[in-house]
Amino acid sequence: MHSTYPYNKYVLVKSRKSYTSLISALLVWLLWTPCIGQKKYEHEFSIKSDAVPQAAADFVSSVFKKSKIHWYGEESLTGKSIEAKLKHAGRRYSIEFDESGTIQDVEILSGINDMQPDSRAKLKENLNKEFSHYKIVKTQLHWKGPVDALKESVIQNIAAKGVLTRYELVLKGSKGKTESYYEVLAEENGTIVSVHQIVQRNTDNLIF
Repeated sequence: MHSTYPYNKYVLVKSRKSYTSLISALLVWLLWTPCIGQKKYEHEFSIKSDAVPQAAADFVSSVFKKSKIHWYGEESLTGKSIEAKLKHAGRRYSIEFDESGTIQDVEILSGINDMQPDSRAKLKENLNKEFSHYKIVKTQLHWKGPVDALKESVIQNIAAKGVLTRYELVLKGSKGKTESYYEVLAEENGTIVSVHQIVQRNTDNLIF
């Protein structure tokens, strides 16, 4: 009777090589995927003010004296956060904090026409390269920086020194035959920083 061991060993080695090749291919795909666009999952839900971290509540109350605050919790692929949404002096603000109450960024409802003409033209040119068709749903001014600089920016209604200014757009766009909502982050000069497909997000909060 002939032993089948050499054949079985060959099959085992071949299977291991195939498995290793598959894992390598998956890793390459995962590393390459962010370059062509990532998916962004977000789930927002209303929370009570007594569930808000004290640091977050203190920041908001120190800047917005009489505004009605709507607090939200947010779950995403990168973790959890707290968000304050409010209207102050005719402008709509969204202020994001991490779970401990440390401020992450300030967003102000804006419009693409608020950008400098050259920057706006460059952004539209870049969007036309990304999408076969698109419609902008919301534009926000996006401020990120140290807490004191962000506080000064809100009070003075202009980005203070040390604050990075960008634009965040939510749009309904098509790539080929696929239509979806996307979040686009762009520099002040119109250069696109990132494009994320929005997997899930409360539609009521897209416009706020």
